[in-house]
Amino acid sequence: MARARNIKPALFKNEVLGVADPMLTLLFEGLWLLADKAGRLEDRPLRIKGELFPYRDGVDIEGLLSWLAREDFIVRYTVSGKRYIQVQNFDKHQNPHRNEPESIIPSASEGCISTDFGGTASANLGSARADSLIPDSGSLTADTRNTSTPTALPTPASDDLFPKFWKLYPNKKGKAAAEKAWKKLKVTDDLFTLIAQGLAKQCASPGWIKDKGQFIPHPATWLNGKRWEDEVEVPADNVHHLPTSRHHGFAERDYTSGLKRREDGSYAL
Repeated sequence: MARARNIKPALFKNEVLGVADPMLTLLFEGLWLLADKAGRLEDRPLRIKGELFPYRDGVDIEGLLSWLAREDFIVRYTVSGKRYIQVQNFDKHQNPHRNEPESIIPSASEGCISTDFGGTASANLGSARADSLIPDSGSLTADTRNTSTPTALPTPASDDLFPKFWKLYPNKKGKAAAEKAWKKLKVTDDLFTLIAQGLAKQCASPGWIKDKGQFIPHPATWLNGKRWEDEVEVPADNVHHLPTSRHHGFAERDYTSGLKRREDGSYAL
């Protein structure tokens, strides 16, 4: 159910959204309307399109959501096989009505954060990044105080990537053993991407969902076995099939059979 929300003028001065596809800004604003009191909603691209863009054809909602997640405007995550969205900094920019029901959607900390940003949406971002926003201003105004060309960030070392993995992995047991296994792998950026993508698929698999995750292996076991390479069957989400009707074939019937055609074009017995 859509709700009334606030739009601040500073949104239109955001240097990340401002140079990207305008549909991204429209979608971002629309997510505020669909989100509950905590800024959460179900990650159902088809339903989101139906709610926000019912008359627009060819809108790649999945790609647009992936872009917003990659630029840290939203977080896409999975809990017990169900996909959700958390709008970042929602509580800073919105003041929900006091009578609005509390959120019944689990938080991102209770599930696996998706790292699959494989959508097809693209945008020309220029030099602005999401982390150039002023963090303490309470607005979405970009920080233009430093106009120098940013230096290239160093490639994260394997040890620097382990906290990200630990945050994603749902079974928080045996951290020391997991970190030891991680160091043996000498994880690069490319390998981390493969690990995170494999983990995201397994978080949504029936084997990890059943019995509240009782059968999720310890992280050290998972890493030592290179289990991110496992082939996983993930059930299709958000697919709603229309029931098959018993009433069909009307268009193929000959309703003039047995009737005589009159001169005026009508039929009679």
